[in-house]
Amino acid sequence: MWMSHTPAQGTDSLAADPADSISAAKKAMMHKSIALSRKILSRHPYFNFTEKAAYPPYTVKTVTPGKEIYFYIVAGLFLLFAIFKASFDKYFTDLFNLFFRRSLKQRQLKQQVVQNSLPSLLFNILFVITAGFYGAMVIQKNIDLTQLKLPLWQLFIYTTAAIGMIYLGKYFILKFIGWVFRISKLTDNYIFLIFLVNKVLTILILPLIIIIALSVKPISTIAWTLSWLLIAGFILYRYISAIGIVRKDNSISFFHFILYVGAFEILPTVILYKGILSILK
Repeated sequence: MWMSHTPAQGTDSLAADPADSISAAKKAMMHKSIALSRKILSRHPYFNFTEKAAYPPYTVKTVTPGKEIYFYIVAGLFLLFAIFKASFDKYFTDLFNLFFRRSLKQRQLKQQVVQNSLPSLLFNILFVITAGFYGAMVIQKNIDLTQLKLPLWQLFIYTTAAIGMIYLGKYFILKFIGWVFRISKLTDNYIFLIFLVNKVLTILILPLIIIIALSVKPISTIAWTLSWLLIAGFILYRYISAIGIVRKDNSISFFHFILYVGAFEILPTVILYKGILSILK
């Protein structure tokens, strides 16, 4: 019995051992291959296989600021203009007739416009807000506000307040000059001319402002140029008309009028612009 069982056991061990040894050799070779592959890939000159995967720079999504704030401000400006025009349509018509038409009824139209103090005040407020937004866009065009961490709406508030204080101060200075030198009629006519030009300019420049604020760069550049030409033309018209008023009145010399224009018109505007630029820089 012992001799009969010995060959069976030897046969079983001989039959099992080669398979186990082959599988073990395969596993060892596989581990060596994996280790060698890892070692080769870890030293790859162009690709980093050992660190955590990261997105390349050109696939990272960048968040670009939208123009929502521009849209809301422009929509607010046009909403104010629509409300004022619908509420005071006759004043709006008289304003344009007085500015663009030279007729025999001009003095009557002027009296009607002067007597309507409430719509005049509201359209002056519209001018201040519109000029403040335009000034904020001019400053933003020259200075990168993202580096200063100054949002547009905050700059818009600053420029609107500055322009409002300038014109309010100009109004009281002219009233004071007229009272001191007894030329109230002349100063009142000049004040009326200033705010008449400002109101008409506001209405005409609103379409250009919406193009500047919401359009692409080539179109906005054209709108910028047209707005500068429009503003320059209205300023020139205002000074030419003021010279005519001064010559008709004869209560103040042309030289003193030039001094006033330089001291109270041009100089404060230049100082304000330079001051804002120096603060923002």
